Amino acid sequence: MGEPMDLSQCLLFRGIPDKELKRAVADMSEVNQPAGRQVAVRGEGGVGFMVILEGEVEVTTADGRKHRLVAGDHFGEMALLDKQGRSADVVALTPLKLAAVPEWSFKTFLTAHPEVSYRMLQVMSQRLREAESH
Repeated sequence: MGEPMDLSQCLLFRGIPDKELKRAVADMSEVNQPAGRQVAVRGEGGVGFMVILEGEVEVTTADGRKHRLVAGDHFGEMALLDKQGRSADVVALTPLKLAAVPEWSFKTFLTAHPEVSYRMLQVMSQRLREAESH
């Protein structure tokens, strides 16, 4: 088996004590995707919450706006929280290494890692403000 996933550079996990970080890593799986792969399809159900460990994706929202996410960013939480399906298309621009939490254990993950949950709410709030300003 390779070296453990490094979440320390991800904003959601930055500054979290090592013991807590190791517990979070234990609750996640590593997923690799090739460049060009459509990782999420708008409107479809979400199968997981993803943290980008390596690589870059392009996110296309319903109104056609495009955003890039890079190592340390995350996606997929909205579909798991509201069960309304993916809110955007996500395509791998480069080969990806992702840390994933599957849908069936997402709520347990958030409960077990309250600081991560709080930080996720902060990011979602920032994204909503940005969306409302356009």
